[in-house]
Amino acid sequence: GATKRGLPQLTASLVKELDEGVQGYEKKETEGTIQVHSISPGMVFTKLLLDDSTPELRKFPFGVLAAQPEEVAAVLVPKILGIKTNGGIVEFLTTDRILTKFFERFILQKKSEYIDDDGNVIKTPGAQYDPDGVRALY
Repeated sequence: GATKRGLPQLTASLVKELDEGVQGYEKKETEGTIQVHSISPGMVFTKLLLDDSTPELRKFPFGVLAAQPEEVAAVLVPKILGIKTNGGIVEFLTTDRILTKFFERFILQKKSEYIDDDGNVIKTPGAQYDPDGVRALY
């Protein structure tokens, strides 16, 4: 929680140092362009997320808000490549996406594509999974 909250401030501080230099030191010009951005993928079905998780956590919030790595990448990569200025913020789990997912799950009663009603990972036929339910990507 606290680390994630500190990232925007860290990004802003690094952008300022790159743009203006560090107070008390001469700003050095470098070849090429250096930019700093903040990337927020949200909850992604990886070992970090699913390791030691409980069925209750897998049902909510994971089953509602988490996404597969390739789904997140398909959204984030074009956004990352489209950034032209220093200090950009790229998010997958935006407020609009969260509200849409909540509406689909709790109003429309749409089931999770990835987690069943008992909190188990729904496994894709032919895919390989580790004991925590993390799908092998390669």
